[in-house]
Amino acid sequence: MLAASTPLLKSASAPETVFHDDFSALKVEMLSAGVVGAEAEYHYVPKTGRQGNWEISCFRSEASQRAWRVLREGGFGRKFVYQASTSTKEESSYTHPMLIAGDPLWGDYTLTVRFAPESRDNGSGVIFRYRNDRCLYFFGVNGSEAQLLLLNHGTGYRKSTVTTLARQACTWQVGEELTATVEVAGPKIQARLSNGASLAAEDATFLQGRIGLLADVPTRFLDVRVTMRPEARRRTEVAIRDREDTEARLQAANPQMVVWKKIPTEGFGTGRNVRFGDLDGDGRLEIVIAQVKNHGPKDRNSEVGCLTALTLDGKRLWQSGEPDLWRDRLTSDVAFQVHDLDRDGKAEVIYCRDQELVVADGLTGAVKRKIPTPASPKPTKKNDPHNKFPRILGDSIYFLDLRGQGYPGDLILKDRYSTLWAYNDRLELLWTASCNTGHFGYAADIDGDGKDEFAIGYSLFDHDGRKLWSLDDQIKDHADAVAIVRLHPDDPRPTLFNAASDEGVFWTDLQGKILRHLHLGHVQSPTLANFRDDLPGLETVTINFHANQGIVHFFDSRMKVYHDCEPSQHGSMMMPLNWTGRSEEFWVLSPNVDEGVYDGWGRRVLRFPADGHPEMTYTVLDLTGDCRDEIVVWDAHEMWIYTQADNPKSGKLYRPKRNPLYNQSNYQANVSLPGWN
Repeated sequence: MLAASTPLLKSASAPETVFHDDFSALKVEMLSAGVVGAEAEYHYVPKTGRQGNWEISCFRSEASQRAWRVLREGGFGRKFVYQASTSTKEESSYTHPMLIAGDPLWGDYTLTVRFAPESRDNGSGVIFRYRNDRCLYFFGVNGSEAQLLLLNHGTGYRKSTVTTLARQACTWQVGEELTATVEVAGPKIQARLSNGASLAAEDATFLQGRIGLLADVPTRFLDVRVTMRPEARRRTEVAIRDREDTEARLQAANPQMVVWKKIPTEGFGTGRNVRFGDLDGDGRLEIVIAQVKNHGPKDRNSEVGCLTALTLDGKRLWQSGEPDLWRDRLTSDVAFQVHDLDRDGKAEVIYCRDQELVVADGLTGAVKRKIPTPASPKPTKKNDPHNKFPRILGDSIYFLDLRGQGYPGDLILKDRYSTLWAYNDRLELLWTASCNTGHFGYAADIDGDGKDEFAIGYSLFDHDGRKLWSLDDQIKDHADAVAIVRLHPDDPRPTLFNAASDEGVFWTDLQGKILRHLHLGHVQSPTLANFRDDLPGLETVTINFHANQGIVHFFDSRMKVYHDCEPSQHGSMMMPLNWTGRSEEFWVLSPNVDEGVYDGWGRRVLRFPADGHPEMTYTVLDLTGDCRDEIVVWDAHEMWIYTQADNPKSGKLYRPKRNPLYNQSNYQANVSLPGWN
């Protein structure tokens, strides 16, 4: 029996059920199987989407990726959802296995959940007013207590800030079925358990949000119900309808997507490992697709496999290496770019394979020049799984101007995390250096001497390889992406932006002084562009991944968060999209028909048509020549290219300056600087 209590919302009208799930409609299976690591950083993986009413809110380790299952009591009875993993104390300080449902605009409601924890060693219970998996309320049991908690980001590496709003000793037995009821009205929270525990608090941190299930120990969940009183339901329905009407108007005002090209790639297709460049010097771009060979363990020690060059009409120009359709997945970079290195008007293909750094003719694939890759550096820690071959396999390549030629005729080759080598266009070694490299760098001529400096990881190098400064002793995790850019029009000099994985985000001046550091979870995939004309300078959007995937943060040019949302439960490249030719750009979440394209307010402004297109991954670039971007979507079997229904469009059109096509990475910071045709 529920403990008697006074409702927070006094009304003569009876509550109405707006959500109920006893899991009977779900298939008996492992819900979270297939949500595997870094693949979902920049690929759309269907298992990260909704299953029935539910989404898996976070995953971190091998165990938690197998956490959620639909089972039957006794193997043949009623269905229930089971959380099977056990979190360590360290893990539960920054993330928790969660299933979520409902709508972010739910405000005042009553949540009732029947559940049965199978351990007293950690917490188990319900989530309410969930904003994202780092910003929420929790009510449940932990050891011999009932607890009412607020989770709200954190102030240090990885950690979430947990505020105890109320707690009470309570007695319950392992495996006992409990009923948790939470009633919220404005800032007032009342929570009770069927064993008599009753807690209350007032907190206005989050006044709206979804509902969910959370367990850091094995727990059975049997039934979930949400009710609202009629007046609260009406408010919620009006808010949801307003959001949907606004997005529908925005979508109708934008040019619709139409298919421009379809290109078959059966047998030689790949995941997000495609480059574009003018291979024949005719002014049109061609496509180079690289499959990846993984030598392991997992995604370590990877290199370029088969290379295939195509025209935009799908004509095969050449192929190097043996194609293997089973090599269509990747969860890291490999060293592979397309660039006119010799400045003859035709791009070369530069890559690492078989412990060699190769420059190949872009039109034929014939090798023009090659050298052995550098000898593998000594491991920095015991049992290091990286660089297991005598020479490095190559993690990424970045072109820049180190010698002051006025052209990016030099290159940086790096291994996965520790060392970089600089070469000229003849593949002669210029210098080598070491640091916590992270994934991908960014070059700019900071001191005005006509030669590029190179920012990578938490370090800045001069053109001659001299380390100007480093924050390796201060910042723990590796950098996913860095950029050097003037954010605000009043800034006299550029700022260095860093998406720092579990260290969140931070900005420094050009001397390495940290200007602002925000611990917002595992932040990556930044895009810096003009997303809003009403804000000065450039805005930045990022997305989280490991342990708290899908959280999107929006920053203004003064390094302040102005909005956040959680539109999905996976990562994304977050690429900027110049779709309209107007000055405000959009960003692409994924090619999935239920996700699509968003603006600088976090509104979905463009949907992909339900036409059977591949949804695995995407990129954006201008392929038709009218300044606006096309969207290229593909999987291992085919590639589709979308353009605007009103293409070509004439007149004054927005034409931003972007990352060059010869410096592409799955970990790049997307920089899109304002410009016009």
